[in-house]
Amino acid sequence: MRFYLALATADPRAPIPPHTLESARRLADLVLPVPEGSLRHTTWSAPNDNVALLAWTNEPDHSWLPDPLVPVGHGGDSGALGYPGYLADARDLQRLCTATDLGATVDATAGSFGVFRAVPGGIDAVTSITRTDPVYHCQRAGLHVVGNRAVLTHLTARAAEEGEGAPLPPTPEYDIAPMHMLVRQGYYMSDDTPFAGLSTLPELATLRIRDGHAAVLRRELPQPAPAPVTPRQRRRQVERLADALLASVDPVREHSEGISLSLTGGRDSRLVAATLHAAGIPFRATTRGFADHPDVVLARRICAELGVEDHRVTEPQRDGSDSVLVEHPFPRTLRLIRMTEGMNSAFEQVISPPSFLLEARLSGSGGEALRGGWLNDQRDLRRDSLLKRLRTITLAQSALMTPEANARAHELFQQFHAMCEPDFPLGLDRLFLKFRSGRWLPGSRTATLIGYCMYHPFLDHRVRWEAMSLSPTWRWSEGVVHELIAQLAPPLARMPVADRPWRFDHRRVYNPLHRIARRSRPALRARTTVGGFDWRRKLGPEYVAPMRERVLDTPELFRLMDRSEAERILTEDPPTRPNQIWNLYTIALLLSDEWLPASVTAPATDPRPDPVRVPIR
Repeated sequence: MRFYLALATADPRAPIPPHTLESARRLADLVLPVPEGSLRHTTWSAPNDNVALLAWTNEPDHSWLPDPLVPVGHGGDSGALGYPGYLADARDLQRLCTATDLGATVDATAGSFGVFRAVPGGIDAVTSITRTDPVYHCQRAGLHVVGNRAVLTHLTARAAEEGEGAPLPPTPEYDIAPMHMLVRQGYYMSDDTPFAGLSTLPELATLRIRDGHAAVLRRELPQPAPAPVTPRQRRRQVERLADALLASVDPVREHSEGISLSLTGGRDSRLVAATLHAAGIPFRATTRGFADHPDVVLARRICAELGVEDHRVTEPQRDGSDSVLVEHPFPRTLRLIRMTEGMNSAFEQVISPPSFLLEARLSGSGGEALRGGWLNDQRDLRRDSLLKRLRTITLAQSALMTPEANARAHELFQQFHAMCEPDFPLGLDRLFLKFRSGRWLPGSRTATLIGYCMYHPFLDHRVRWEAMSLSPTWRWSEGVVHELIAQLAPPLARMPVADRPWRFDHRRVYNPLHRIARRSRPALRARTTVGGFDWRRKLGPEYVAPMRERVLDTPELFRLMDRSEAERILTEDPPTRPNQIWNLYTIALLLSDEWLPASVTAPATDPRPDPVRVPIR
């Protein structure tokens, strides 16, 4: 992955203090979550040293991997540009370097990436429609500090405040109040971060710093077309999205080292498999789960239908017939905090790759947007139902929370309510884009980009733009995804899907051929307790015990959740609110600073306690 940190002085006549630049370089070696010794670094500085763009990468030096910084102008005298993520067509890099309107150029460029560009007068940092390549920014100690890693951005600003000679790393400053959404949902639903004074840039935005002054320039989302009413209209509206999907997988053709798809029995990864198949790109598949889990059963059938011979299944580690062995919560959560910077819950699984592999990996991550986003779980789209969903999203777990936390949640609810009026389906669809795509996904995406050439077709700018141009109610019907699969790999559209049937199959059907087709694609559910077992939701007392102790020893948490309620949910067996246990434990470890090395020369705590037994129930 490529990491960026941009600095500009608030007084354009003043240079960036040399000790700040040196602190940033030393902190990068400390906090960027890559294997030791794998970083390469480069810097561009303005002639009068008031602007600098620093870049690091743990990617190997390879002919088709970009340099971390590309010169803008002859010999770089006009600036430098870098981008995390990937371009669908490497030839688009020159357009980005010379673009007058950088934001509009990013929107029109296929791929999944963000952009940092430094020129003698300042900085441009750009987020895409998905903002899964984030931009974090703050102004402290007479400096604008901007980057795509929140911890590095925050600690560099703190080091600048503390001045030359202060020990590294500086102590993080946490912003507790906005963490109420971490307790409720396990991720942020605002532009706050865990670090005081540090914000994330909204989607479709450019942070422009010129002559010491910062401004945020916003761009408009596409307006969706009306839902089609005839089969011909449906095909025509889907064609542009199908073309964008085919273009989104084109970069993986570069990979002679192998192409791997994480395949389940659901809709999204199936659509990626259909896209690779239609593009004529061979791939292998990987699936996690027990042998009779619907994901495993259906992934095997998909591979057989498409002629994929290499399908690798990884089963959870069993401890006899009645339990599984899982990683202790402490190392699992420390890894997650380092990778996601405390902006996701350890309920989620993230990797920590030991090295960078050149093989291409793909997944269906982000595919919910093609199925209506937060509309996806709705049984109907009546206004009262969608208003109830909005309350659930923003005010979840209110009975457990403190008055202060609930007051902040009510502010969010009022703000989001206003955004949803008068078109609630459109409003919820766009809120999903802002927060589920824009705040939940970046952490896991970063973890994969650190270890692999990871491609996310549903996060491609052009794919998401075309998807958001389609009616959200039509996407909610799942007709868009089914139509795409039917166009790209017709046999997969006739197969069963995991867990629940296609939503449009609930409609009354009069055509006998359509009734036959519906019977061919029923929902496949786990038939045994083992097959459908998710240990993260069925934590036993042995697993919860160390989590309970840490949570109850973290007084800051009780600004967010009522202590007596926390004690109650931490002693239940089985737990009725496992997500909140994970969320509280994650915040407790974040606030402990144990994820951060004590100094540049001292490694972070990384104990390896034994796996824990969780009964299958």
